[in-house]
Amino acid sequence: MLKAGSNARMKEKGRSDLRSEETGLDSIDAAILRELCTDARIPRAELSRRVGLSAPSVADRVRRLEDVGIITGYGARIDPTRLGYSLTILIRARPLPGEMKNMIEAIRETPQIVACDRVSGEDCFVARAHVRDVAEMEAVIDRIVPFGATNSSIVQSSPVEERLVEL
Repeated sequence: MLKAGSNARMKEKGRSDLRSEETGLDSIDAAILRELCTDARIPRAELSRRVGLSAPSVADRVRRLEDVGIITGYGARIDPTRLGYSLTILIRARPLPGEMKNMIEAIRETPQIVACDRVSGEDCFVARAHVRDVAEMEAVIDRIVPFGATNSSIVQSSPVEERLVEL
């Protein structure tokens, strides 16, 4: 349902600027996010051209998306195999009673672990690690095992790479 003044604002801008009630994002914000996820290094002038706004307007929107925590950072995607990490492993872990904090600390302090989620179900954690070989995989697991049970799998392929959630 449109609020009073919305039609005038839409006519004035020449496009719909209605915001999604769930996210607070409008179609321009969504377009900016899609472009930045495709290429975070896109020049502001090119980003402005692609979304149909002036560079200052785009800069304001990007700053607002950062300020409210929708954009949390920028980074490069790196292929770990090019750095010598030939195996990606998933480690499911379940701490022993009273060992939750120690397990979390061991996971955080293991540099090969690049991501970890606390999950529901039998296991408490699912971690993703990149290692050079099976011996390094064993060493990573050995850092966690004193604090609980683990079960690991080697990633064979990733048919769905990390992607942007639907906007």
